[in-house]
Amino acid sequence: MLLLAGTTVMYLSNKNQRWLKKQIKSGWRALAYLLFLAAFMGFNTSMGIPVSLFICFMIIMLSLMFIPLLASIGRGGQ
Repeated sequence: MLLLAGTTVMYLSNKNQRWLKKQIKSGWRALAYLLFLAAFMGFNTSMGIPVSLFICFMIIMLSLMFIPLLASIGRGGQ
């Protein structure tokens, strides 16, 4: 959940986002990085470093692909 929240904050702070009418301030990206780090530390307690990095990168990559699609579906496909 931390990775999804961080990815959403990262997406919403981008100038090309289509979810909100106006992007949130880029200072929120620091929160996204902290959420990524906290999620990595959480995964690292139960798994090894390579597995934790792979899972974190995979979830970030997949959510960065699907969050814009969710924004498009929410607006009726515009």
